[in-house]
Amino acid sequence: MPSFVTASCQTAQPNHALRADPRLPFVEMAWSPSKMGEFFNSSVLPPVWPGQKVTAVAIEDIAYRAGKRCEILYALQFANPAPGQPRWAVVTFAREHKLWEIYRCCYGGDGSASPRPTPCPVVLLPESRCLVEFFPMDWGLPGLIQATDPELMAPLLSQVDLDGDHVSSHQLLKIEMVQYRLHTKRCVLRYVLDSPASGGPKEVIGKVFASESMAVEAAHTLNLLYPQATACGLIIPKPLGVVKEGSLLLIERLPGTVLNPVEEQAKASEHYREVVGLAAATLASLHRLQFESQEVQSLQTLVEKLRERAALLQLVAPLLAQEVETLLQQIVQLGAQCTAVAHSFIHADFSPDQLLMDKGQMAVIDFDLACLGDPALDVGNFMAILHYIAVCQARNAFRQLAAYFLSKYQARLPEHGVADRIHLFLSAALVRRALREFEMRPYDYDQAGPDSLPVRLLQEAAACLARR
Repeated sequence: MPSFVTASCQTAQPNHALRADPRLPFVEMAWSPSKMGEFFNSSVLPPVWPGQKVTAVAIEDIAYRAGKRCEILYALQFANPAPGQPRWAVVTFAREHKLWEIYRCCYGGDGSASPRPTPCPVVLLPESRCLVEFFPMDWGLPGLIQATDPELMAPLLSQVDLDGDHVSSHQLLKIEMVQYRLHTKRCVLRYVLDSPASGGPKEVIGKVFASESMAVEAAHTLNLLYPQATACGLIIPKPLGVVKEGSLLLIERLPGTVLNPVEEQAKASEHYREVVGLAAATLASLHRLQFESQEVQSLQTLVEKLRERAALLQLVAPLLAQEVETLLQQIVQLGAQCTAVAHSFIHADFSPDQLLMDKGQMAVIDFDLACLGDPALDVGNFMAILHYIAVCQARNAFRQLAAYFLSKYQARLPEHGVADRIHLFLSAALVRRALREFEMRPYDYDQAGPDSLPVRLLQEAAACLARR
């Protein structure tokens, strides 16, 4: 539980202490599972499920934008859960006028704070400056309601053709949530279909987007890349279709498990060096693909986005905000000394999380951010994950693996010259990691201060710049 600092005692506290957020006065309660349990039982559940109680509350995800909004996904355990009762709730803390705007626009609020009817209610509590949505209600992902409804999805999935095997006679067995990012992000679902003719169940991945246009654009990207990838031996998901009404993209479920650097390194250091080399070769092949895009990711656009996020920290963590700005200024100054590079296709989120390993083969998933840009951005992203692990676990071996990844990529595509610019993108990726860590766990920053992970990641970013 964070101990907030009042204006009268700030001078007696370490400079890295987290200050109270005057625009979001209820976030202290939001970060306490025990207090939120009391809040659910006293204020949220009575109007929607009278007599129902939660016995445990756990924080699953946080997206904190100081002075603007704090969104938290809670896992709930009920004393006597009813059949089909939601197990997750998203609580948005924001200024009252913003909450009313969301409530009216997305849920047809009529000026009263009355909750929507069960089984998936939405509760507006102006006095606590929060909006409570029970999964799958999500004002940023309206298609999630349809995408998680078995009755609505069963006939739609029957129109999907998997490997030439039409599934019209198949039955939808279950829907599983794979990944859920709060509001305007995305939700990844797994649909399990009965497939007697194929000797067992088949699976389809569904990605819910914030809008139909985003789902269509993601499908267009995969349709452009899939034949090229197949021709050069790259493994990426095959697009299967778009359910426009639900802003849902259906794609092939690839075999394999997500690459876990810590587990791989634990098996044998030499084994993971081979995996890292394979990842570098895979990325080099990706960067050879042909692609057209209106969006271009450059060092300048990356820094601008980071500055927008860091500006919000001035209100509650001014020293952290200052450290971020100092690093970004250095990155911009050093970037001005680098020769301009031709843009190529980039994944824009290349990391171990987007790689699947299966029988010695590597597949790449999640092309939602794919665009044109500096290939050093992808290389820096992957290296930053290894540096992140090195910082978290105090294991220099992962820094060495990051350097090995760079060397293997450079050997494959020397013409991209990423070694000349990698210190910029690696440092920027570590800054982004530091901001994300603060936004996900601000209470950890408050407790650990100068020893907190965001501060240590910024120190790592500075060290990478110094070692250029």
